[in-house]
Amino acid sequence: MKKSLVTLIALVPGFVLAALNPDHFKFDRTLEGAAPLRTEAAAVTLDSELHRTASDGYTDVRVIDDRGVEISRAVEKVLINETRIVHRPVGSRATSVRELPGNRIEAEFVLARPEYRADGFDVVTPLRDFARAVSVSGSRGGAVWQPLVQNADICDYSRYLDVRRTEVVLPPGSGPNFRIEIGNASEDRIQPLVKLVTQKGGQDSGAEIRTQELLRTPFRMDGIAFWRNDSVVENQREALREWDLPAPVVVENTREKTTEITVDTARLPLNRLMLVSTSRNFSRLARVQIQTVENGVSQWRPLAEARVRDVDLPGFVRSDVEINFPEQRARQLRVTVLNGDNPPLSGVRLRGFGPVYRVLLLVEPGRAYRMLYGGENLQAPVYDLEAVLTPVRQGLQPTARTLGPSRENPAYRPARVGFGAWLNKPGFLTGAIILAALVLLIVLARSLKRVGGSLDGDDQH
Repeated sequence: MKKSLVTLIALVPGFVLAALNPDHFKFDRTLEGAAPLRTEAAAVTLDSELHRTASDGYTDVRVIDDRGVEISRAVEKVLINETRIVHRPVGSRATSVRELPGNRIEAEFVLARPEYRADGFDVVTPLRDFARAVSVSGSRGGAVWQPLVQNADICDYSRYLDVRRTEVVLPPGSGPNFRIEIGNASEDRIQPLVKLVTQKGGQDSGAEIRTQELLRTPFRMDGIAFWRNDSVVENQREALREWDLPAPVVVENTREKTTEITVDTARLPLNRLMLVSTSRNFSRLARVQIQTVENGVSQWRPLAEARVRDVDLPGFVRSDVEINFPEQRARQLRVTVLNGDNPPLSGVRLRGFGPVYRVLLLVEPGRAYRMLYGGENLQAPVYDLEAVLTPVRQGLQPTARTLGPSRENPAYRPARVGFGAWLNKPGFLTGAIILAALVLLIVLARSLKRVGGSLDGDDQH
């Protein structure tokens, strides 16, 4: 039994990484750039050609010098500082509201403190399906008024599209007194009214007669919410770039009332797709899918969904056609647009965006460097990266290097699968467990047989 256990334990040896062999890589490219005067940090941005071939996690992306010595390197995303504008509320109170000739209303507001200023405001209203013109005048002390905004449009088109805008932008630093005028305060709208009339005799008996009635809708304003702009510097975010994508394959599924847009993404790192169409004034739900293989069956698995819209109406122009999803390096992605009973979008195509990756390393004077990639069965390298990363993390700007033309390795041969790689395969682990169970059963059976034989011998005595 001890011998069997020793055999099982021997199935799990430590795995030692072999020395780097350039013949285990399909491609290599020179690192081009000015020779440094002393050792310095350098950065090389990975391009689409490299992404198409490099393995997941970039474990096969290695750097060697002109002596064939492997150089420690780090593959990381490029980060940038992001500054965005946020609206901060500014306190205010209404001082007067009055009706004006020409179906207009006018309201005066003053900010809570004389030194306060505002960069815009929102018209707070519960109404739907409206369009109004807003004009604004401003004053420093309430005596002399200067025009600030003329005929800004606020609107709500929710009857037709998911579109609403109640924001009015002011010249920066306006206030503290405002006079806001809203035109067409009571809107007359023609509404269809259907009446069924029954006539005795005649051909029109039971006919449907369509008439119209006039509906007057007063504009209700619950308040004005002033705000000022603040610049906020957030934590570093990923730098994004657009990757060139080929023309997609577009299939109209009339049964499901969908448009399926499939594009070859060539393993480029993507986390955003933009749906571009020659159609206008649409709002559709769109789903991003990725192709997976489970139990030998290929199927499309959902990644994310978002509502995409492109609206160009009087007083309202907005284009929200981006769909964000977890980063993928896939060969194909599909966007499915749910059309419902609307006509399919025309002239559709996809634009792809994703993070920028770079390789960081230390370069020395008088040395030439090559990047190897496109290998198989390679274990992830283990480097001491403190010397490479610490200066960059502390603000040192690495010198930029570029990748030369790709050269295919005629002597390429895949690396042999090491025993350590087999240990990570689920099938191997399952087989090892089954083998261990069989060995234990055999050992147990032999032990029971010996015990049974000993008992039989004792009975004969």
